[in-house]
Amino acid sequence: MKGNEENVGKRNKWRKSMVLTLALAGGLLFNTIQPTEVHAEETSQQMIEKKAQIDAEVKKLQEELTKLQKEIDAKVKVFNQVQAEIKEVDASIVETKKRIEQRSKILSERMAAYQAQDNTVGVYLNVVLEAKSFADLMDRVVAVKTLMDADQELVDQQEADKAILEQQKATLDEKQKELQKQFQELQQKESEMEVKKAENEAKSLALKAQIATKQEEERLEAERKAAEEEAARLRALQAATPVVQNGASQQIAVGSGAGTASSGGAIATAKQFLGRSYVWGGSNPSTGFDCSGLVQWSYKQAGVSLPRTASQQYLSTQRISASEARVGDLVFFSYGSGVAHVGIYLGNNTMINAQNKGVVIESLDWWNQYLVGFGRI
Repeated sequence: MKGNEENVGKRNKWRKSMVLTLALAGGLLFNTIQPTEVHAEETSQQMIEKKAQIDAEVKKLQEELTKLQKEIDAKVKVFNQVQAEIKEVDASIVETKKRIEQRSKILSERMAAYQAQDNTVGVYLNVVLEAKSFADLMDRVVAVKTLMDADQELVDQQEADKAILEQQKATLDEKQKELQKQFQELQQKESEMEVKKAENEAKSLALKAQIATKQEEERLEAERKAAEEEAARLRALQAATPVVQNGASQQIAVGSGAGTASSGGAIATAKQFLGRSYVWGGSNPSTGFDCSGLVQWSYKQAGVSLPRTASQQYLSTQRISASEARVGDLVFFSYGSGVAHVGIYLGNNTMINAQNKGVVIESLDWWNQYLVGFGRI
């Protein structure tokens, strides 16, 4: 019986594997698995909620499958028990038929011997012939008949037992057929649920990819809007701040002590760290530098005090146009959410700055897409 259960289990696993393989293959080749419908106006949050509903359905199906598998296992045990009972009844029927045949053979031989005066029933004939009186004869005849009737009664009882066993077997056969039908229906239901679960899992995976794409689109759109807002804010700030003319800028530079010598000293200091790795939050040689940390440290060595962050340095400098930028001015950039990067202008469309590649001198060509403007100390 244990072997039967194992065989049924193996066949069941093989069947489920084939059903899922064919179902998924059919879904890919013949579009039986419908894609999840996603509307263009849906937000990523709405898509996430839709995916959560599908995942909940997958979980529910798995729970139902687990329950169904237990029911199938129970049916298998009952089925195997019925098979065992059928085998026992079959064995009993065979044994009963054998006893009936043996008993019937003995009775037939006795009856034939009696009719032919055969010595086989000599004992019975002797009993009758040796009667000493009519009463004794009658007693002996009754005794012989009683013995033969007992044999016949035993045969009849065995025939009745055989009939009962055959009825039991017929009942068990019907029960086995009904169990087979139930088992097939459960397997069919299990297959349908497995396919439905696989379809929902495929939809969930597709939605996961769509959500990632949608979130990236929303992120880019948010950055674009933030960049537009920042650009508008900076344009308004520039419009409110007078542009420094050449003569005025020279006068401010001299008055603040941030003349050519200071700029040259700051640039010379910054160049000492070329090749150094970028360190976020770094503001001195012992820790390393980020963009504003390099600018602050370099100008500090030249005697000029600047705030710590790029946005603070932007607000502390004088706005100038790109055409008026000169060596030592600061150049500022934004990625869409405020001023986030700064470098020291070296002239000829180049700057020295600390970025992901470390402290480098590079062209402004690539950086122009993020350019906010120039500032003079």
